[in-house]
Amino acid sequence: MTRWAVQEYSRTQVKRAGELIGGRGGSDEEVKAARAKISNFRSAHGYPLLSVTMHVRDKAAAVSSDVVVARRLKRLPTILDKLERQPTMNVTTMQDLGGCRVVLSSVTDVYELLSALEAANPQSRIVRKKDYIAEPQTTGYRGVHLIYSYGASKTEYHGLKVEVQIRTELQHAWATSVETMDLFSGSRLKYNEGDPMLRRYFVVVAALMTHHESTAAVPSAEAAREELREELAELEGRLGITELLSGYAAIVGGMPTSDRRSTIVLKLWRDTRQLGVSVFETQADAEEHLATVEALNDENIDAVLISISKVGQLQSAYPNYFANTTAFVDFVSSQLDMSHVAHT
Repeated sequence: MTRWAVQEYSRTQVKRAGELIGGRGGSDEEVKAARAKISNFRSAHGYPLLSVTMHVRDKAAAVSSDVVVARRLKRLPTILDKLERQPTMNVTTMQDLGGCRVVLSSVTDVYELLSALEAANPQSRIVRKKDYIAEPQTTGYRGVHLIYSYGASKTEYHGLKVEVQIRTELQHAWATSVETMDLFSGSRLKYNEGDPMLRRYFVVVAALMTHHESTAAVPSAEAAREELREELAELEGRLGITELLSGYAAIVGGMPTSDRRSTIVLKLWRDTRQLGVSVFETQADAEEHLATVEALNDENIDAVLISISKVGQLQSAYPNYFANTTAFVDFVSSQLDMSHVAHT
């Protein structure tokens, strides 16, 4: 039987642990203890995340048989980084420690699923909705985010939040290519930081995707399609992003062959681009392994715990860990080809 983590510390204790990390103070032992408290609070989201994901998966399967649904606990280094960047952040109010990812083929499918989820009446309620398709972020990010508050049978988890991200395949290709860029180049595009030209490149690509999907324009990139293609061609010529992304080929070893539901820890060594895939029988075993890896505090290792119903969909759900940016590169190439045709 799966053993699910429960919250071992009060919210006040967890909040203080976050404040210690955010303030960058404390002894080595105090920092270690603070990390352990935050890690446990994150792990306590495992069961609520499963519960919400099962509900979402049922509704999504009725929309499309090709839907990709996966769940993950937020990486501890990402949580700690956020606390250091925003020292006043209260870790107990973070709403994405448990995350469910849904990828569908079209915008129509996204809104069909959204309608089904909003019409449903599960014990875990939707408490917040952000539609970044109707109102894209300035970075170019698009998708629909729902925050659920767990309220089902296990009272010890009541009130814990789970984030559900719903994207089209094209929106997913854009978002995971940004993550791939950050993962392998050290850029911080996800946080809208770094080289302005590089940030603009991804904004322009996102804007062209809105034309392709006939959705709302990205702020600061509301030009006509041909004008955006010309700008993309200029940026691509200067930056060579498609070649760069195509070169980030991760070396995958030991991919599981079973297609049953699995709990997996992915470990990526940034310097060698070696990717390790470990499959576990229980959530508890996977969390124990992840905790061991995270305790190394090695910035060269990027590890994440993922649960997915079909192992064969792993690369579709998390292509950034496989440095698979094919869909993104193909889209950019098609836009560049059209720009070239327009000028011949």
